[in-house]
Amino acid sequence: MKIKFYLCGGEDPISEWPLGIGYLKANCVGADIELAKDRTQLADCDLIGLSSTVGGLKEAVDIAITADVPVVIGGQGTMWEGLKDYPFDHIVIGEGETALQDIIDGKTTERIMRPENIEDLDTIKLPYRGACGKEVPILTSRGCPWNCYFCSSQNYWGKVRFHSAEYFMDEVLCIDRMYPESNILYTMDDLFVVNLARFNQIYEMWMTKGLNKRFGLKGFVRSNCVNLEIAKKMKAMGFISVRFGGESGSDRMLKLINKQETVEDHQRCVDICNQIDLPVCCSMMYYLPGETVKDRQLTAAFKFKNRKTLCISGNYRFQPFPGTHFYNGENPLEGDWRTRGIPNRTEERVLK
Repeated sequence: MKIKFYLCGGEDPISEWPLGIGYLKANCVGADIELAKDRTQLADCDLIGLSSTVGGLKEAVDIAITADVPVVIGGQGTMWEGLKDYPFDHIVIGEGETALQDIIDGKTTERIMRPENIEDLDTIKLPYRGACGKEVPILTSRGCPWNCYFCSSQNYWGKVRFHSAEYFMDEVLCIDRMYPESNILYTMDDLFVVNLARFNQIYEMWMTKGLNKRFGLKGFVRSNCVNLEIAKKMKAMGFISVRFGGESGSDRMLKLINKQETVEDHQRCVDICNQIDLPVCCSMMYYLPGETVKDRQLTAAFKFKNRKTLCISGNYRFQPFPGTHFYNGENPLEGDWRTRGIPNRTEERVLK
């Protein structure tokens, strides 16, 4: 069986192969799996595999309608139940390794597939990445223990699971051999340091092997999970930046979106990172449900206060994505589902 995969609506991946598709190529046998760079290459195959964000569903549906071979779709866009009304042969919600293997082996005719999670992530093979540049992506866990109301991660992944520290180190050493010109690891986890015992193990092994002299790192944290000890260890490991989801500078809004953090947590995280000269970034959101002018002013004030010490790495327009608490039936095939690139003039007015 020849399968061609295509990424719909996603940002350009760091590696030649997006990690999600790379895991499928590495772990599924009995098929020749290729990556299509654009839709014109989705030909001369027995099965088309699509990975789609919500923003890519328009393209995914169009491909399914026009394809002359079976089409399977995965990715967080599958959280939209409306996909069942379109001619996808399989809709895989969640992890795809076992689902795709069953499809390849002809073991299933099930259309809506929600495979059981792989409990022991150490049993899966390392993903195929293809070519990489300066940065190499790495995913050391799946899922998030928090349930922010704007995020579908918990509904998509289910229970959070982690690769062991030993598996992580084996993968890093493999990357070291395969990509000698690359010198930054981008940890794509929702939260790299959330499992503190594992993080401490990784830290000790990392420093023992001297990998702080080989790689810089980037990754995600939560402002309420960072203390001085953790920040110092991340700095010593070679983290060139850390990023947290700030979302808002209003405690009222943070409570409404179930962030389980406060503006004080955000400020403490910024102050700790600046104390040890660890670059810190955050992402923010605007037009949150129930947000008032006062809330926007508080967010603008937080950003202005930290303008010299905090990098704003994303300023996103709120979208009620399928699979989230705020989703109320909007059709992803209609309207503008971008979260970036939409002008937000609120702060300019506030700060004048």
